[in-house]
Formats: sequence, C-alpha cells, structure tokens
Amino acid sequence: MKRIVLLILFVAILAAGCTSQKASPSQGDALYAQAESQYALENYHAAADLYEKASLQYRADGNADKARDALNKGSLSARMYAEFPYNQSVMTAMIDEEFPLVPAERKAGWLPCNASQCIESDGETWYFANTINNIKSHNMDLMREATAKRGETPFYDQVKGIALAPYNGSAGTYVNPTRWEGTETLTIPSAILPKTGTLHLWIPLPVETPSQHNVTIVSIEPSQYVKSQTGTGAEMGLAYLEVPLDTVTGDSLTVTARFHFTQYEVRNNIDPAKVGSYDTKDPEYKKYTASGRNIVVSPAMKAKALEIVGNETNPFLQAEKLYWYVVSHPYSNVPHIRLSATNTPESVYMHDTGFGDCGTQSMYFAALCRSLGIPARAIGGYQLVPGYEGPHFWSEYYLPGYGWIPNDVTIAEGAEWSYEASDDDRHQYKDFYARNLDPYRYIIQKDVDVPLTPPAGNAVMFDMVVQSPKAVCDTCDADPEFDMLENWKVVVKKV
Repeated sequence: MKRIVLLILFVAILAAGCTSQKASPSQGDALYAQAESQYALENYHAAADLYEKASLQYRADGNADKARDALNKGSLSARMYAEFPYNQSVMTAMIDEEFPLVPAERKAGWLPCNASQCIESDGETWYFANTINNIKSHNMDLMREATAKRGETPFYDQVKGIALAPYNGSAGTYVNPTRWEGTETLTIPSAILPKTGTLHLWIPLPVETPSQHNVTIVSIEPSQYVKSQTGTGAEMGLAYLEVPLDTVTGDSLTVTARFHFTQYEVRNNIDPAKVGSYDTKDPEYKKYTASGRNIVVSPAMKAKALEIVGNETNPFLQAEKLYWYVVSHPYSNVPHIRLSATNTPESVYMHDTGFGDCGTQSMYFAALCRSLGIPARAIGGYQLVPGYEGPHFWSEYYLPGYGWIPNDVTIAEGAEWSYEASDDDRHQYKDFYARNLDPYRYIIQKDVDVPLTPPAGNAVMFDMVVQSPKAVCDTCDADPEFDMLENWKVVVKKV
C-alpha cells in the first residue's frame, strides 16, 4: 500500500512537470511536498519536522495561508506520535527496571501492541507513555503490591466511607451537599506569543445539573477580552475570549476564572417495576440514543449489547448488566490525542481493543446503552477526591420516572486495586457506583459531544473534552493547545 501511495505521488509530480510551464516550486513547497510523502509513509516524526520547516519558510516568504496550513499539518503529524515517546529498547529497559522480579517470559507478553498499545513510525515501534501504569492496572498482583507498598489505595480509601455506608433512601436522591469554590488560571509567557494577531480562547466553567446547583461565575479576567459566555444553564460551560496580541504587555498573559457551586452526593433507589416507558418521539430521546462523534453506535456494538443483556427487557436491569460488563475491563490509559487525530471514535476504540480509561469507558457504556434504545451520555469535568484531583469522565443513562442515573466505572475499579479490601467490600463498592455518586465532582459538560461555542472552524485541536482551555491562533509558530496544557492550573476547594 505504501508503494502504491508513493507511485501515485510520483506520477502526480511527473504529470505536473509535463503539463505546467510554471517556475520550479519554492523551497517551502518542496519541504511541504517532502512532508506529505513522509506522512503518507506513516513517518510522522520526519513529517512533523518537515512541516515545521515548511511553515517557517512560508512565513519568511510572506505566505501566511500556506504557513498556517503547514503548521496545522505539522500539528496533526505530532499528534500521531506525541503520546508514544519510547521505542522498544527503551520500553524494555523501563519494564525491567520497574518489575525486576517478574520472569522475563511474562514481561515479554506485555510488549506486543495488542497488549501495550504501540505504533509503527519512522522505522521503529513506539510505546504509549503510560504503558507502565497500564501493566499494573492489567495485573492485579502487581497493582496490589504497589498499593500495599504505599500503604494506600487511591480513590478507594478516600471514598469507601461513602460507598460502603448503608442508606435507606429516606433523605431522597440528592443528599449531603458540599460547597466548592474554584479558581482556574492560564498563564502564558509573553515570549512564546506572537506580537500580532488574535488569540482565541475557550475557558471551561461549571454548569447546573441535577447534582450540581447554585452555580455562580464570580469573575473572568481580563474582562475586556471576554466576548461571550454560554451560561450556567448550558450543555457546556464556556467563556470565549479574543485577545489582541499587540495589547499583551509584561512577562505573561494571565487569564483567571473564579466560581462556586454546590455538589450533592447522589443516592438512587430504583424499583425496576416503576420504570416508565420512553417517549421515542421526544427530541432529547432521539439525541441521546443516536450515534455521536465519539459515542458511536455500530452494528457490532449492538450485537455485543444484546449478548450482554440476554432476554432482559427492563432498561434499568439492562443498564446494570452493561455496567458490570464494562467494569469487568481493567482500567487503561489510552492515547486520546492520537484517537482524535485519526478520527477514531472512543467507543469504537474500546469495543475493538478493550483498552479504556474514564472517558473511553464512559463513552463505551453510553454507546452500548444507546444501541438498546436507552438514552445515555458521558459527563465531563473533574473528580475532586482529596489528594487525587484531576480531569475525569463518567456516565449517565435516563430512566422514565427517575431521570438521569449516574455511574462511574473508573472510580468503581479502584476497589480491585486495594490490597486489603474483602471481596464483599469490593462488590459493594462497585455496586454503589453502578447508580450513585460521591460529591467530589466539578461538572463542565453534560456530554462529550457538545460542540464549542462559538465554533472553532477547522482548527486542529483536541476538542472532545474541555477540561482545559482550547485555543486558536493564526499567527502562532507552534500549536497553541500544547502551550495551554503546560500553563493551566485548576484549584477547587471545599468552603
């Protein structure tokens, strides 16, 4: 196939030479053509380097449109390998160092790409950055050995007091409110910003949901750059800013957002016999049972869902079966940026490979539900478990008469990591997260496939989740999104 691609490119070049009397291409065009050839050969490191050189040459020639196109293609190339920094020799050495007592034969079984997620590029095999963590997650003896060594099981130890506590339902569904206040800070050194042009920014904010109330946006600064906000009642909380770069003074550009909200612990007591019937003509029903960009429902996925639920027809009991199926898969970090760059839907990736982290697992669960006509979505934001705060996704599905029912496959799997939990405690803990939630949450988007407002056009970006700022900059010499990740800080505390 690669030879065919090269042949097509060669014929195209010959044809252009035979039919055109134009001058020879510029140095920028020559670099761009070389980059295209390397990209077609899946030599992404070489392609990214050549696209960057082409972009700089075009900019030096005063051709802003071609410079921007080359920059975007270079960014796309870099995203194909950015999450795969280790070649096979380095990965082997890392595994040997981390697991010195594990037999060589067992360690060799972790190296195939279907076991550790790797890619081929530039004549080498490159391994996913979080391979070591994934090996632990897929081997409970190693994971429990690690948690025993640290004397703590992340997530499980912090929230088991909630998950294992009895509840009779007398206080209702939303209980034990917790008040939170948050500050988000984006600080970009002036030295990496162009002197001209406009920086377009989308800053995440909290929204009102059934469990997240009394949301107040206190301030967004510098306020003169704020062009619009979606509002706390929107599907996704966003502030949109336009920063004229010639107005940036000092050592850095600093953007801050301050807010507060109340989050509730969610406790559901569901009687399957009291679940109502869906109004299949309702627009919301149609929206959350259709395929989306990342929650894709395929025929193979529907076949798997039908296999899982068997003869069960009650949507609540079907969703429970789907939850236990997904939670049976060990947690895995996955290369989200590459999936986005290759337009690989998250739900399809987990269905095909079995690999999934919080986002991928949530989207897979939602896709399985949708395939059976159960409205479902993947919620995005942060988990605020003390000591382990960070970006997070979980799922919800809709039951007539009860509303949106949450679950969190990933936090549930923390029970398996515990070196001291009993089997009964592990099951009870995972059962809690089948339909309930702790209050350690900050919700930004009600579904993974909510689009940016305003749209970002055809810019290359990872817009599946908006847990960090999104950026577009036509005059930048580098991908602004990576700068955002390096200079973004979120602090959400109890008050």
